[in-house]
Amino acid sequence: MRELDLAWPRDPPTAVRPRAAAVDFARAYAPTFYLDVGTACPLHCIYCCVERGDADRDVRIEAAEVLRARMAAGRRMGLDRLTWIGGEAASRPDLFDLAAHARSIGFRGLTLTTKSIKLARPEFVSRLRASGFDLIHLSLDSFDPQVIAHHIGSATAAPRLLDGLREALRQRVALFLFAVVTRHTVDGLDGFVDAIARLQDETGAAIPAVVSPLKLLSRAERAGDLAPPLGQVARAVAQACARAERRGVTLLHKTLPPCLRGGADDWALEHYLDEGRRLVGADLPLQGFRPGGLAFGPPCEGCPSRARCPGVDRAYVARAGWGEFGFGSSAQ
Repeated sequence: MRELDLAWPRDPPTAVRPRAAAVDFARAYAPTFYLDVGTACPLHCIYCCVERGDADRDVRIEAAEVLRARMAAGRRMGLDRLTWIGGEAASRPDLFDLAAHARSIGFRGLTLTTKSIKLARPEFVSRLRASGFDLIHLSLDSFDPQVIAHHIGSATAAPRLLDGLREALRQRVALFLFAVVTRHTVDGLDGFVDAIARLQDETGAAIPAVVSPLKLLSRAERAGDLAPPLGQVARAVAQACARAERRGVTLLHKTLPPCLRGGADDWALEHYLDEGRRLVGADLPLQGFRPGGLAFGPPCEGCPSRARCPGVDRAYVARAGWGEFGFGSSAQ
């Protein structure tokens, strides 16, 4: 039997003080399953965790018939929303044909996970809307074009990504932002929140955001000091979450170990969204998956957060050690 990767709202959420905005975000996003269209992508983000081999020569492109079969499996589970992921789904020439098929078999909502400069084209966004894409998951780490250019390896594409954000808002497509925290952005999270607040004031649209430490996989593993200390990330995220509350912005975070979350724990996405796998055709509960490359170390022994912690990136602790982690960590 085949497995599908799913996301499901936690009911009830596991936060000590559940935040209504976070509950609403999870319910708008899920339940859904992730339709992986392959690894092809025109950008060259320095932190990309998708393995494509040297010089992007080992690229996987899923056949349309495979994707249609996965859609059918999701429908048999009763799901009516699917989330397109991969390298860059927007680059597939058959994107709209596949979307039409999804709608024809009963999917009512489509989420596009993207970092495509095609969003800057009004006709492309209009076609997304007409094809049933009602939520855009936009990867945007900063509002500074120079930082974006450094992250994606293209000075010309950077302003187009910002244009794409504004075009989606202009056409009133619901969206949320996903930002990877690197050494280039960790000190700018307050500014990231302020930029979202200004956009919300200008457009009247709610713009939730999720921030996450980078994964030291693939390109990021070879990128030297791209990853700031996780304790520094946790403190910056906690400060940004507090600022977001004051400014009316929904800011969640993902994959921070519980021992580092401190006062921002109630804004951890894991409290509101359960991600895991389910066998197609089997009446089984959602089985949370633990990504490879994670580990527990000596400071984790006796930590009350151990039961709900997936572990820490092995590549990270190989560089930075275990000093930041464990109950009573300095990040709290």
